[in-house]
Amino acid sequence: MEKLIENFMIEELRNNFKTFIKKELSGYDYVYLTSDLRGFLKKYYPVKAEELCNLLTSCLLKEDITILIPTYSYVRKGVFYVDKTNSNLSYFTKWSLKLKKAYRTSHPIFSVCVLGKKWKIFKDIGKSAFGQNSIWDKLLKNKSSLLHFGRPFSLGNTMQHYVEQNVGANYRFHKTFKTKVFNKKKYIGKNFSAFVQNKKYNGKIIDTNTKKISKLIMKQRFYKVIGNDDDLTNITHLDFKKTYEFMCKQFYKNNNIFISYK
Repeated sequence: MEKLIENFMIEELRNNFKTFIKKELSGYDYVYLTSDLRGFLKKYYPVKAEELCNLLTSCLLKEDITILIPTYSYVRKGVFYVDKTNSNLSYFTKWSLKLKKAYRTSHPIFSVCVLGKKWKIFKDIGKSAFGQNSIWDKLLKNKSSLLHFGRPFSLGNTMQHYVEQNVGANYRFHKTFKTKVFNKKKYIGKNFSAFVQNKKYNGKIIDTNTKKISKLIMKQRFYKVIGNDDDLTNITHLDFKKTYEFMCKQFYKNNNIFISYK
């Protein structure tokens, strides 16, 4: 009986995914996938986490959409092994790192796994996490989506730091890390960098804030969502370029749009 329920749930999910992808992602080449499976696992029990990952990625890949999954490891010193170093992010991350066909980028702090036919443009990227020739730079120059699966946009998206670097947010600074990067036995290099946040700004302790910009973005036409943010069953699509341009514009209106004071 449980297997019948599981099969029914999987079919319902597949239909929901396919309908949303065809409606909102037609013509897109890339998605940057931010995920949290807990809401879907609760609502669609007894469907398993691995089945959710397989289902969503297969629906996207069938539409020739290449997927980027964050596999951040935050290795600030020592050695980062592209093929071995784990990530403490979501289940989706851990699942993607086990895939033989996935390509993992080499930034020791902000690496991503890439699945799909168009993965090669991420093979040659710069050492700056958010600078010229970064994954974000390449996403901006192509037809890309920010796709949130079970994680509301208001809870955070790393794209914000790409915006902050490009608009010159002065509460952040460029930091170079001496971490040595290897892929198997091949030495890739060191001195990768990121645009990191100061602990204080204007004499006060600050923290990253996504909720302020999220309230504004949710009112825009390029914000598309099905499901529910409250129970973490949302599937949210935002056009990358439109979101980027909107966030830049809002920063110029309010330089504190991405931070809060403690």
